[in-house]
Amino acid sequence: MSLLSTLRSSVSGVPIEFKIAANRAERSAAFALTYQAYTRVGLCPRNAFEMRVTPYQLLPTSDVFIARLDGEVISTLSLVCDGHLGLPMEVIYPEEIARQRAAGRKLAEVSCLADRRRDPCRYFPVFLELCRMMVQSARYRGVDQLLAAVHPRHARFYRRYMAFTNFGDIREYPSVCNNLAEALCLDFPRIDRERPSTYELFFGEPLPAETIRPRPISWADQEFFAPIASCEGKLPLVKQHAFDSISIDVSTMQPAF
Repeated sequence: MSLLSTLRSSVSGVPIEFKIAANRAERSAAFALTYQAYTRVGLCPRNAFEMRVTPYQLLPTSDVFIARLDGEVISTLSLVCDGHLGLPMEVIYPEEIARQRAAGRKLAEVSCLADRRRDPCRYFPVFLELCRMMVQSARYRGVDQLLAAVHPRHARFYRRYMAFTNFGDIREYPSVCNNLAEALCLDFPRIDRERPSTYELFFGEPLPAETIRPRPISWADQEFFAPIASCEGKLPLVKQHAFDSISIDVSTMQPAF
């Protein structure tokens, strides 16, 4: 059994719920957890709301994934599909992303990863299950390439165990207090052809469409979280775009696998 399979199997029998946040309470818990994790390691400044919310997470083309134990959110990550605001990492990798758009590829970015625990042996199994749900949801949406801006010391893990490849060099990332970031890419057509060793782990058991379908944020919740997102400095863009008449026809979305 591979390392990742062993880690994933360790959550079997544990009553952890994996889902896409579907209401204000679930999103609030995820945003609060991200704030706690990020402020602890100097990735975001403190604010009075004690939540970290980005304008991208207020778009109906984004989803927040959560893992809950006994009703408490213990891990989270977000999937941001390319849209009105672009992608979060575009602020430091504009040319790289522009080239992929010009080639007609549908892009998405995974961001805002956080876990309440500090011991990797405890959070990796949950992280892997969240990633499995997230990548299958990305494919359900028709995404071609999944991008990530990660700390350079974590990049090797993503390349070795999750089949990501280099997408951009190491740069300072203002969105995380100018910490270093390295751009990575998971190209779905490529891994379909090459079938890396971890392919079956993430795609071998397709999740039900009901589990991975998008859960667009409501108008009321957009307005509720907007003042918190303004701490990230892009509230005018959120008001201009995210509160416009944006709709998603979920019925047209089909699994890509």
